[in-house]
Amino acid sequence: MKALVYRMNSAVSGLFLLALVAVMPGLVQAESVNDAQAVKALAADSSGALLVLRDSGLLVLDGKTAADIPLPPSDSGAQPHSMAKGADESPYLAGPGLGIWRYDNASERWQSLNDTLPDFGITAIAAHATQSETLYAYLGDGGMFRSRDGGAEWVKVDSGPREPVQAFLHSDMPGSMESGWLFAGTTRGVARSMDCFCFWGDAGELRGTVSAIYYDPSAPENVYAVIEGQLHHSSDGGETWAGLDTPQAVTALTFSSTEGLVVGTQNGDLLSRNVSGEWVPLNE
Repeated sequence: MKALVYRMNSAVSGLFLLALVAVMPGLVQAESVNDAQAVKALAADSSGALLVLRDSGLLVLDGKTAADIPLPPSDSGAQPHSMAKGADESPYLAGPGLGIWRYDNASERWQSLNDTLPDFGITAIAAHATQSETLYAYLGDGGMFRSRDGGAEWVKVDSGPREPVQAFLHSDMPGSMESGWLFAGTTRGVARSMDCFCFWGDAGELRGTVSAIYYDPSAPENVYAVIEGQLHHSSDGGETWAGLDTPQAVTALTFSSTEGLVVGTQNGDLLSRNVSGEWVPLNE
């Protein structure tokens, strides 16, 4: 039965553990934020708290205080590589061999969303920017799938870009014929389509394998992509791109309401970019 659930052993009552962190600020010291493992994916909640994915697990970081969350179970030992946060702030994890999982705050469980997928070969997931029940997934050779009921039923909607998708993003950037735009980080560069799946085209001339992609929710025309550790920025929705200098190779990125642009690095650090364009460590 694919719809397995996993009850966490730790006494947590919410995704980002804010209540627990407030009561027990010494649960995990801030020094544990960097354990020298590369950051695989990042997400942020509406309060600015960060969810950090590494091989060792999920770390919830709220200011200087951190707490750990176990990963979903996998009989094969498969690890999540992609993470998304729904419009209702539900977190989703996915990866080849693992499929797609959602953490449910009410039941304090990881829940499998794989029942109607053809297999577990998910390489990238995205959540709709404003519709809490709408999710997108890229299934290797299977193409693009969409769910409009929180992952209960998946339907193939498109073959996707010509090249394999490594990272995925839904944006509410204006100008779409439907409700927004899909940006796909592929082995060629960034591809873009309205979420009606009308046409996939190149988003500018940025070339290379894109390992991470995100945007600024407060200014959706600002899109960021990572190619071989190098961070790139587009201020016009992907029409043109410029490289941004970073002190370390970047592996993941997100936007926090308190920190702004946050990147994770190959060395395991978290850096935020201040108003002067300087990178400030969040680990200290």
